[in-house]
Formats: sequence, structure tokens, C-alpha cells
Amino acid sequence: MRWILEGALAAIIFATGALLFALAPDLVRGWAFSIPGTTDVALEPVFFPRLASLLLSASALLVIATIPLRSGPLPAVGTGLAEYIRVAVGLAGILVYLIGVVVLGFVVSTVIFVTVASLAGGYRNLVVIVPTAIGVAVALRLVFRFGLHVGLPEGIFL
Repeated sequence: MRWILEGALAAIIFATGALLFALAPDLVRGWAFSIPGTTDVALEPVFFPRLASLLLSASALLVIATIPLRSGPLPAVGTGLAEYIRVAVGLAGILVYLIGVVVLGFVVSTVIFVTVASLAGGYRNLVVIVPTAIGVAVALRLVFRFGLHVGLPEGIFL
């Protein structure tokens, strides 16, 4: 039974990676950009999502190939409801962040997300959290805008 459950999960992950690889051109639209100093060939926006989907599928194949080598129970079998709820809340937070990026803009949403995620992770020093969140958001904005020449959603703010 354990092998079937693990194999089915790995097969679903593999299929998801293959589907994302196929759909990447439709999901990612934008300008081609070049990374200064590394290549003369422009990288298309689909490159990194396709690379991630290939790595996802390859890891699923490795899980399938190594199923017979494992003898202990799956960690998911011993995981309680509270842990699953925590994961679901985390995924919901990421979804809210992605919606916020489109509506509010990248910088504002990232500052809010980093601050809330830090608080949820147990950090309580707002004197450190807020400036760090602002610094991370602004630095990422500058890297994408001027380093990679990729526009990020501005929403109603920046």
C-alpha cells in the first residue's frame, strides 16, 4: 500500500511538471532579456519556468525509481491534521500574495508578505522585520528592473 501511495503521488507530481512545461509559454509572457556579462543570447521568459518544471519532473522520477529502496513508513502517514492545516494556510498566504502583487503592486505586496511571514515564523522584532522587508522588496525590484530588464506588476502602487 505504501508503494502505491508514494508512486501515485510521484506520478501526479511528474504529470504536473510535464503539464507546466507544456503550458509555460502560455503562462509566461513578456520581454526577452539577457543577463549582462553571462551570455550574448537572449533568454526568453519561458526559460526558468521550464527549467523548474523539468527539475520537478526529474525529482518525481527519482522518487519513483527509489521506492523499492525505502522500507520505513512515509512521513505523510504520521503527519497530523494540524500540520496539514499549517501547510494549507501557508499556501493560501502565497496565493493572497500573488493576488496582491497584481492588485497592489510588487513592492507593497512583498513588504506585507515578508512582514507577515516573519511574524508567522515567530520573529517579533518589528524594528528589524520592517526595514528588512522594505530592503528586500526594493532590492528585488531594482534587480528585476535594471539588472534583468523585466517589468514587475505595479498594481495601484509600485
